[in-house]
Amino acid sequence: MNVSPRAVRRLPLAFTPGVFLSPALVSALTLTLALTLLPVVRGGDSFFQPGARSPRRGEIIYFLLPDRFNDGDPSNNTAGIQSDDPEETGFNPADPDFFHGGDLRGVTGKLDYLRDLGVTSIWMTPIFRNLTVQKYGGAHSKAGYHGYWILDFTDVDPHLGTKGDLQHLITEAKQHGIGILLDVVVNHTADIIQPKNGVHAYQYKFSKPYLDAKGRPFDDRDYVNRADFPALDPDISFPVPPTFMSEKDRTIKSPDWLNDPTVYHNRGEASTGGESVQYGDISGLDDLFTEQLRVVQGMIDIYTQWIKEFDVAGFRLDTVKHVNNEFWQRFVPAIEEAAQNSGRKDFFVFGEVYDPDPAFLSEFVHRAAMPSVLDFAFQRSVRGFAAGADAPAKLAEFFAKDSYYTTPSVNAYRLVTFLGNHDIGRIGYFLGNDDAGAPDQEILARDILAHAVLLFTRGIPAIYYGDEQGFTGKGGDAACREDMFGSKVTDFIQEERIGGGDGSAPAFNENHPLFRAVRAMISVRKQNPVLQDGIQIVRYADDKPGVFAVSRIDRERREEMLVVFNNSAETRKANIKVFSPAGNWERVFDSGAKGTSFGPGPDNQLTIEIAPWSTLVLRNPQPIEAGTEQVGELHLAANRNSEIDERWEIKAEPSSERVISVAFGVRAKGETAYKFLGTADSPPYRVFPTWDEVPNTRELEFRAVARDLFGQELTADFEWHSGLPKRAGP
Repeated sequence: MNVSPRAVRRLPLAFTPGVFLSPALVSALTLTLALTLLPVVRGGDSFFQPGARSPRRGEIIYFLLPDRFNDGDPSNNTAGIQSDDPEETGFNPADPDFFHGGDLRGVTGKLDYLRDLGVTSIWMTPIFRNLTVQKYGGAHSKAGYHGYWILDFTDVDPHLGTKGDLQHLITEAKQHGIGILLDVVVNHTADIIQPKNGVHAYQYKFSKPYLDAKGRPFDDRDYVNRADFPALDPDISFPVPPTFMSEKDRTIKSPDWLNDPTVYHNRGEASTGGESVQYGDISGLDDLFTEQLRVVQGMIDIYTQWIKEFDVAGFRLDTVKHVNNEFWQRFVPAIEEAAQNSGRKDFFVFGEVYDPDPAFLSEFVHRAAMPSVLDFAFQRSVRGFAAGADAPAKLAEFFAKDSYYTTPSVNAYRLVTFLGNHDIGRIGYFLGNDDAGAPDQEILARDILAHAVLLFTRGIPAIYYGDEQGFTGKGGDAACREDMFGSKVTDFIQEERIGGGDGSAPAFNENHPLFRAVRAMISVRKQNPVLQDGIQIVRYADDKPGVFAVSRIDRERREEMLVVFNNSAETRKANIKVFSPAGNWERVFDSGAKGTSFGPGPDNQLTIEIAPWSTLVLRNPQPIEAGTEQVGELHLAANRNSEIDERWEIKAEPSSERVISVAFGVRAKGETAYKFLGTADSPPYRVFPTWDEVPNTRELEFRAVARDLFGQELTADFEWHSGLPKRAGP
């Protein structure tokens, strides 16, 4: 089930051998526990698996709106409509809410530019045929240039071109080493259905339940994904009966099943939380009844056909939190199977969950079959760090929550990271607002710093089009959707771009300071695979603006790289402990013009001096050595109530500081095989499975298997019993 971020509990939990829960804490938990720690065991039965990594871990995603990127064919600007009226054609390049002329041929025409930047995948907003113009009452009209008001899910919007243009783009992009990712919408269609009773406010199920075609109330949750979902009547089944404004509207959508008004929720406008998030219309858009099996299968059929027709590299899934989990549990495996059957074994699927809380985001990995999600929490954390508003320690706290995402097949290394997008706004806008009055060179340096965190820390980076040209915008939504090919919108022309630039001219300048910096960092990432998927361990984090450092480590080659960031306005010095010898490091990347140095320090540390707002990347060509430190011990504990509602916390604590990965398993007492729960690659070594992912029994046996870089293993066991805790002594 979906959990509101406001519902997340944060209980301080720490277990050590021989310490039992206090009566006060026991009474505070929803289930009393008895905890018994077994002795530490070395070796034993091992189910160790390395931490999961995406086959697309080397990707550099470039996210763009085709309408705003490049106009390769001016003849399609009005979609073939013979009129000069923007209300009919949707085309008005001087209005930020209308089509501006960019298209698929335009994207094809700039593939050399994208390859030069280092892009490996292009993610485009939806390309399907949209409702051309939408009016909101007496408000200003808007056009579907962004792609999210879909009428025809089976064809390309004529403003953007044709299926032939899409095929040509895919073919040419592959020759440039670039894949095409489609943006997939299943939650809603264009706003065609209107409320017959004039009610737009959301109607809750507890007071206005659904009625079947015979007028009998029922709970749709009892029939999710079932073939016997009750028959519905549009006139009596819904609290907001659907109607159409014209006869044309009754057949305007494609495929035809989308014209049946009973495949929509018909409950009114969504509010900010609760039930309406999944059942309500977003900005009036017709919200699909995704609990119905016919809707699930209909959407599977639509997008399977696109996979069959076009060699696309993956899907970005829109508005994931607005759709019930059971839909995704069927849809995602079906899409992955369709891709597999079409010869694409590494088809890339990631979902948009618009929320900055890692606990909430991770729910969709555990409960909704998401192979990856967009990391909104990363965006917020890096924004604060790059602006100098947040101390490095806060960024370290953020990365410590990576364990929330760990499952047998998914972890934080698979997340898609980003700095800004078409909804929330641009990183340049945020930095300018957060550090108002700062000199241009400082904002440029902070922008490069933000991109360095994006490209050198864990995750699969996505760059928002125009950020490499210093675009800033004036906020979110339409205010951050400028034209790369030269704008006629007054605000876009007048915006002050980081590093310079003219809003009225094309912005494909490969000498722009941000383009050069981003290209250089992408090159470093590509030349050093450890920066793509290496274990990330936080090594240093100041508690005020200053130094943040992470080691990136390749398990197989025992290679270590050290990435050091300084988010303060002053040169900083730090002694940073490393795992490999301290005397053999070499500089790989340095964004600071002056004030950077490094060398051996005491106790296997590097002494680093780093310039303001800069990044230093070092590599040690000598592999990590075994050393003389003992393997140590491993202690394990499990708690059914964690800082996330309805999730376990299973935590292993090693006694040594060696580089290890820890695999976790559980079994019902008396069984022989463990259920693998996932592998944690960095401290704190934890997993947070849902209650449903752990056997529902009164006695459980947990096991942790830790393996270091040299193949040595430690095993620890923990026995869990429901009931009152046992006390030591008589």
